[in-house]
Amino acid sequence: MKTFRLISLKVIVLENQTFVHHDIPISDGLIINREEAGSSWLIEAMVPSSEKAFISSLYDQQLVFEAMITERSNEPALMSGQVRDVISLSKGYSILIDAKMAAGKDEVSTLILESLIEDGFSGEALLQEFTSRKGDQAEWAKKMAEKMYKNT
Repeated sequence: MKTFRLISLKVIVLENQTFVHHDIPISDGLIINREEAGSSWLIEAMVPSSEKAFISSLYDQQLVFEAMITERSNEPALMSGQVRDVISLSKGYSILIDAKMAAGKDEVSTLILESLIEDGFSGEALLQEFTSRKGDQAEWAKKMAEKMYKNT
């Protein structure tokens, strides 16, 4: 097993027919690669008491998360998973999430290229537009989440 520091955590949910990022404020957290078949991960995040109602609303759902691992300069990892448990602490709560890596850089790049081809880009214009679109991580995370939710 390998353990990494969790820097930030977001959940992408469908609200009023739109995919929305919800920041989950964390005071501390870990993300553990279990190195098992199926590439399972365990996320533990310490959250303030004010998040209890929101976190509780996430139980029993297959969700899409963005986890920023180790450093803020890293691209967030897109993961699918479920809240396993919420544990009361003296100052807030510990959330345990069972997750799997859902999409890496290659899948996001493929999704961007597919959309560029659909939009009729080619040649140098394709390269320039690819670079431009790749910079909007939040938008592509939403599109990947939409694709993942449709497949569940």
